[in-house]
Amino acid sequence: MKTKYTILIIIFPFTLFAQTEEKWKQFIKEKRDKTSAQFYLVKTQDALLNNCKIIKKLDSKFSVISFSKNSVENQDIKLYPLNNLWKLPSNLKNHSSKKNYIIVTNDILKLTEKLKALQIDYFIQSDVVFINTNYKSLVNQIIPIHNVLSITQESFTPTVESKIIDQNFSVNQINMLVKNFKDITGLNQIVSIKDEFFDINDIDLLNKHIPSNTQSSQVSKHATAMATIVAGLGNSSVLGKGVAPKAKIQSSNFLSLFPDAITTMQGATIQNHSYGTVIENFYGNLAAAFDKTLYENSTINHVFSAGNRGTEGFKSITGNFKQSKNSIVVGSVNASENSMPFSSKGPAYDGRIKPEIVAYSTEGTSNATAITSGIISLLKELYNKTHTISLQNATAKAILINSAKDLGNLGPDFTYGYGNVNALKCLNTIQQNRIITGTTKSEQKNLHQITIPNNSKNLKITLVWNDPPAQVNTNISLIHDLDLALISPSETFLPWILNPNSPQLPATKGIDKVNTIEQIEITDPQFQTYSISISAGLLNTDSQDYSIVYDYEIKNSFEWNYPILNNNFPLDGKLISPIKWNSTITGTNGELSISYNDGQTWESIKTNINIENGQYLYLPLKELFTKAKLKMKIGNEEFISDSFIISYDLNTTTSLVCNGTTEINWTKPETVSSFNIYELVDTKLTFKEQVTNSTYTYTKGKIHAVSPNFNSVEGIKSESTLRYENNSNCYFEFVNAEITTENLITISTNLFSLFQIKKVELLKLVNNKEILLTSKNVPLSKNFTLDDVAPSEGFNKYRVRLTLEDNTTINSTAIDIIFMGKSDFFVYPTALKPNQDINIETKKEEETFFYLLNMNGQNTVSQSFITKSTSITLPSLPSGIYIYKIISKTGKNKTGKISIQ
Repeated sequence: MKTKYTILIIIFPFTLFAQTEEKWKQFIKEKRDKTSAQFYLVKTQDALLNNCKIIKKLDSKFSVISFSKNSVENQDIKLYPLNNLWKLPSNLKNHSSKKNYIIVTNDILKLTEKLKALQIDYFIQSDVVFINTNYKSLVNQIIPIHNVLSITQESFTPTVESKIIDQNFSVNQINMLVKNFKDITGLNQIVSIKDEFFDINDIDLLNKHIPSNTQSSQVSKHATAMATIVAGLGNSSVLGKGVAPKAKIQSSNFLSLFPDAITTMQGATIQNHSYGTVIENFYGNLAAAFDKTLYENSTINHVFSAGNRGTEGFKSITGNFKQSKNSIVVGSVNASENSMPFSSKGPAYDGRIKPEIVAYSTEGTSNATAITSGIISLLKELYNKTHTISLQNATAKAILINSAKDLGNLGPDFTYGYGNVNALKCLNTIQQNRIITGTTKSEQKNLHQITIPNNSKNLKITLVWNDPPAQVNTNISLIHDLDLALISPSETFLPWILNPNSPQLPATKGIDKVNTIEQIEITDPQFQTYSISISAGLLNTDSQDYSIVYDYEIKNSFEWNYPILNNNFPLDGKLISPIKWNSTITGTNGELSISYNDGQTWESIKTNINIENGQYLYLPLKELFTKAKLKMKIGNEEFISDSFIISYDLNTTTSLVCNGTTEINWTKPETVSSFNIYELVDTKLTFKEQVTNSTYTYTKGKIHAVSPNFNSVEGIKSESTLRYENNSNCYFEFVNAEITTENLITISTNLFSLFQIKKVELLKLVNNKEILLTSKNVPLSKNFTLDDVAPSEGFNKYRVRLTLEDNTTINSTAIDIIFMGKSDFFVYPTALKPNQDINIETKKEEETFFYLLNMNGQNTVSQSFITKSTSITLPSLPSGIYIYKIISKTGKNKTGKISIQ
């Protein structure tokens, strides 16, 4: 049996510096330090060759390891003993006050035992140890602990860096979904945002991030906005509330355009792609790759933005990956459901319908895509609850498309696709189980029967399947051709088809040979049983799965869509959005009215409204804070809405950030009696207290929001306060001095706040001493003036001092001003350093001459000027005393001495 030996050479500093860089010198133990070393500096290559556990890489050449007797055996490795300074942050400076630190450790239990023994306070959050200590304790007590691997100074305070300026959940009936499906919030769903990295500390995204090794290192506002639209918590404002607020989000770097491997998506089943490249009208590698991924992973959804090149006409979809068959592409509409001019149009390169759907966004198709991704997460949640299985991609697409509101030309088109996404109808489809799934084989016909009730209207049926990927650069990408037909006892109905060669023409009916989506619509279906026919041509595989979704409406129905119960009008307290309703009543007009007293009296808004429009843009004449109801009278019938809230944004501003105190204020409407104050606690805005004035102060710099109270009703929350750097708004907004009369200097002061001010003083600085000129008690306004009634000729320097109720004093910056008094000229400085200019102030603008003479009477400088303030650059002159003379054209003059060093 052979004995194993560990061969190592421990070297002290006098042999090190020829081999290592000077910058690591501070970490090497001195030879006289007899304490045993716990950590060593080694060459990184040696550490890797000998399977040493690297604690910290200092650079490409050197690393820190923790050495034990089993670390290195039968090897010649040089170890340099280290002190503990390498554990500290690189920018750490000596400080006497206590600061917050985070300890990185390999054994929390042993570390906390040691901290207890040293009587050092700590707390643990998410397996991280936090302490509050000074520099001396950090260096002498904390870093010598063996289980301390590093000390960091990190901010765990959320910051607001992006806000959604464009959001309207009424357009896609997400507000109706929230009312009717309160428990469907995206729970247990993970949405991947393929983009740059979103800000995980954004207050709308707290505790939502699922880590991924594919995420970008570059944080961007765009990615943050997309993540917020999908799953935001609504802490920043109502616009920060996402479609699926309980969903989790994962990030993937969009610099890699190929689809992510399923194993890297960390459980995400929906990926949002709110980006594009250039217009590419062909079936390329990316399109094939996404089709392959979706065909082989049938429960994954890839959602793409159509692009913002719509002004270039048809076939303006941006990015080859959007030419894929099995993904879904989203365009955008405004609040009135009109296509935005920038929204890219189809068809796909081979005539397929693109975009398939549209959603709300006036800021680009990115936002519309994120809305759709959020809606899909809600579909997945409800489907799993009702069916206990995962929702297939083809089924999700069929639900979205079949539930969409037809816009533009009758039937699908290349601008709106199959229409505007209707989130409520999507979930109703799942709840009512109007879904059929099946499998077909080559040249096989399947029949599925549905029975339509007597009072139905607008029957719609959509077929979708995941098609195998086609070969790159193929002219026709369709592989498996399925055909949809609807058969009644008396006739057969065929799906919509479009002519890609004349993309502006409306859809007709016929046999589709290019799309993986087919749709049939009947305006007035009969009370009978219909057969849905699915016919397959020759398949490349043994079978092909498909999904069918059908739906119908009820005749003569009317339902309010916005505003509804608990909705606010205007939508976000600022943006007026159209009043909306859903109706199948046709051929008649209605009268729209509003009531502010629960229906006791009504005020007419508009008569002869076309009910089929489904919306009316109501612009109130003044801002109100009240509850209200709407009424639509159609013939002899009246349709009255739920009570909703009318309230406006309070325009909250931060007026003071000083010495740990923050003050916010807001507008105070006449009819508002009090205000609710909310504070961000963990991940949620939590009620704190109620106040009656329009100013509020708090400490610790936490994020707050305010809402108005009126008639036992709470209005819309304000936007949350931004976090400012401490002392950024510390009372003084500006201080300015000016000569207001011949013998008076007035100091004007603007303050951010009057909070706790009990006295204001004007101080004059003379020979570095402060002289009190005047004082006043609590100022009545943030803007006030103080006077020096006896200014001195020449420079006058002032400072304004505030005394607070706790006797704390806060000084403004010193300001100075030149007072001419009875003099016509003022010259400064009179003791010049080499190459220093001489400055001249005059009372009036007139032609004036400046002369500089030496002590022998010789003129060394002559210069004329006109302006009131002039700088004269002197030539290189010997040091000594000089005489200056200033003479104006009107005879005013001044003589004096200057010295040049």
